[in-house]
Amino acid sequence: MPCLYKEPDVMAIHSSIVKDLMFQIAAGQDFILAGDFNLKPWDTCYQALTEKGYIDINYPKSNNYKISYRPNTEQVLKSAYREKNGSEPKYTNYSDTTKSSNFCATLDYIFFFGHLTVEKVLELPDHPTGESYPDETHPSDHIMIAATFRLWDF
Repeated sequence: MPCLYKEPDVMAIHSSIVKDLMFQIAAGQDFILAGDFNLKPWDTCYQALTEKGYIDINYPKSNNYKISYRPNTEQVLKSAYREKNGSEPKYTNYSDTTKSSNFCATLDYIFFFGHLTVEKVLELPDHPTGESYPDETHPSDHIMIAATFRLWDF
């Protein structure tokens, strides 16, 4: 997702469109959507992706064009970590820089839809080690997340 976390209205549109396009492209098939979404579990964007009927989003207004997009609030995604552990990880991103002072939160997700069961997820630490990521042992400011899925037998 674009790193526009300071523009929550834009993030709301981007995250909803990505979700809705995935459902459209999948055309009823199971799918997994994973990556750096730049949204936290308590953000409205996360809720719009994972909660059926969630509509508490303010889409931006424009004087130049009409925004006709309306999100599909009936089709939602599940999170692998939340399904397996009951909650999202404590953090997946840690950086302490002049641009991002002591930021430590979950931004990365493995979302899925369909006849899939989360068998296991990669265990993640509860607290960062070191001053800031990346460092000698962490090649990115994001830590690796992973999940193993099982397809349902029919």
